[in-house]
Amino acid sequence: MSFSDGVAAITSIKETHKLGATPQTSRALRGPVTRMERIASIDTLRGMALLWILFSNIDIFSGPETFFELPQGLPDTTFMNAHLHLNLLFLFFKWITTEGKARFLFSILFGVGLCLMTERAERMDRTGSLADIYLRRNLWLCVFGLLHGIFIWAGDILLTYGLAGLLVLYPCRKLGARTLLIAGALVTCVSSLLLPYFLGTTGDIDLSRQGQAVVHARQAGAPLTPDQVKIEEQWHALQAAHAVVVPPLDGGRSQAQPYLATVAGQFHALFTELLISRGFVVLEAVGGMLFGMGLYKIGFLLAKYSWRTYVWCAFFGLLFSAPIYVTGMWKVYQNQFNFITAEIWLYLPYETLKLISGIGMLSILLLFIKSNLLRGVKTALAAVGQMAFTNYILTSLVCQWLFMWNPWALYGKLTYLQHHLLMSCIWVLNIAASLLWLRSFQYGPLEWVWRSLTYWKLQPMRRYRSSFGYGIDNPRIADGSIIRDVTRPREMHRTVWRQ
Repeated sequence: MSFSDGVAAITSIKETHKLGATPQTSRALRGPVTRMERIASIDTLRGMALLWILFSNIDIFSGPETFFELPQGLPDTTFMNAHLHLNLLFLFFKWITTEGKARFLFSILFGVGLCLMTERAERMDRTGSLADIYLRRNLWLCVFGLLHGIFIWAGDILLTYGLAGLLVLYPCRKLGARTLLIAGALVTCVSSLLLPYFLGTTGDIDLSRQGQAVVHARQAGAPLTPDQVKIEEQWHALQAAHAVVVPPLDGGRSQAQPYLATVAGQFHALFTELLISRGFVVLEAVGGMLFGMGLYKIGFLLAKYSWRTYVWCAFFGLLFSAPIYVTGMWKVYQNQFNFITAEIWLYLPYETLKLISGIGMLSILLLFIKSNLLRGVKTALAAVGQMAFTNYILTSLVCQWLFMWNPWALYGKLTYLQHHLLMSCIWVLNIAASLLWLRSFQYGPLEWVWRSLTYWKLQPMRRYRSSFGYGIDNPRIADGSIIRDVTRPREMHRTVWRQ
């Protein structure tokens, strides 16, 4: 049995048809997707994305950076110590496999969510209520994003996804797979062209050239014009803005911030960014969402394609992108992580490489899902994926407390390798909490709140128990009798992960 056949076999609707019963469509539509209707490959991918994005964000949580994913100012002088080669190897690996790709995968899966909602509404013959449900779902996501961005962490992504869903995504649900894939690629290309203006890269590069010319003129003893003096001042100000201030090594006390001070700063940062640059961030997310909808409609995300297809996608995606990443990172390292060099070599091709390498990395993840390896790990990742919203907020809370809010704040105090070791401990927390919680409950706590607000009705939280001892979500069918045969014995569940 293939993976896609296995996951298709676990939907509650198919099970109820096997029992000769008619699904209670009106009741099903008024509630969210049950655990019996979930698609294992999507949950597993979502769990991977949740853990994967912390691999990218941990540098932002834990210490200063000259630019994203270029950590500097750490207490061990990260790239000038005995662990230089290991640190460099780790940094190169992160850029090739993670930077931009984890966020891209999150966007893909958000787009898939709309496809799943549409399919379910059509199957239940209740498409009339879909628009209202989808509108409320994304409005509440925007609210959660604002609360998260203000009161927990300013690096929130939920508001971006909520805005994308409200403003762009819903009208695209009926488009064909090819149209969605082309539209996603085109939006990504447009965002690639806009990224230099969004980051100020073009202005920085131009000012760098003019600033260097002024420096050479001053060194040659030539008198400077008023315009040249102004350019020199602007260039020095730009360099100062990108300088990294090394935190004092006083045990962390100087980095600990009062919570209200943190909230005030995050409120200002969030609304400044909302007014100035949120449009680009939404556009970037929309590209991934459209691409994800297209990939879902052709079955790519359900691991339905052959092994050869995923191997070739992974090979060509990384074959094209990895050499460019390695060349760019080496140039940046040789120039002592100069921000202008990073903008030229890493951020001008950022969006295009993100799409190409993102497909390559996604193919590798789907190869793992199709394989017969580490089925227990896949189960754990799927649990994390079912509680992705809760785990995302939990991760922010834990990281902010560890690095900023407690009296011995660790911000800037751990070495490059140490804060990644701490990251692995947070991963363990996510996995353990998800597995334990889902033994007794249908949804994560925040998923339950979100669903209850979306459907404007409190959703059942506790899991029902079948005669086999496994939890089921929708134990009644149209005639009101209890379904006893829906949940299958353990040996039948094992076929879900078989090749």
